[in-house]
Amino acid sequence: MKLPALREIVEERKEKAIENLSESFAKSKLPLEEYERLVEYIQKIESERELVVVEKIVAEYQGSEVPKESAYADKEDVPDYYPRHGQQQSSNLTVLSSRTFSGPIESGAQFVSILGSEHIKIRKADLSRRQTVLNVVSILGDSVIFVESGIRVSNRVIPILGGAWIDHKVDKQVEDGEPELIISGTALLGNITVKLLKEK
Repeated sequence: MKLPALREIVEERKEKAIENLSESFAKSKLPLEEYERLVEYIQKIESERELVVVEKIVAEYQGSEVPKESAYADKEDVPDYYPRHGQQQSSNLTVLSSRTFSGPIESGAQFVSILGSEHIKIRKADLSRRQTVLNVVSILGDSVIFVESGIRVSNRVIPILGGAWIDHKVDKQVEDGEPELIISGTALLGNITVKLLKEK
């Protein structure tokens, strides 16, 4: 029995996504654990909507550069929203699991949670620029960003049947002259929350 046209196209795109992911894994752009989880997730996909989201994640692992014709290419005043020419943005993926991230944050770094839970701990020392952009995507999952007292946080997340908010304690602890963290991304049937980091 021949598959319907749309189903056949989806299957072809799934195969292509796995092929691209395998190439990225071969180039050591993602760990084995994340590779296996993502491949398993792709194989279970049945709708085009889910596939579109995964294709974007796969594309991130393949790496991207600012095009040479870009007005920002090879310039020192590249905005924090873009990687410098030749520099790849780091991607961190959590699928059907729970993970905690900490350490230096590159502006433009991406954190994706699919049916999982991720905790991101950020201290002032982790932010090397005056403004740092953190791209967070939560799909049927929860992403909690813990920030050290004093850091100014701006919420630019787009919630789609989900939620995105900053705890009022974070705003109360803002200090002049401290770095700013801009949270961008999407909460699709998931939540993205910013809370104050409490050191033990």
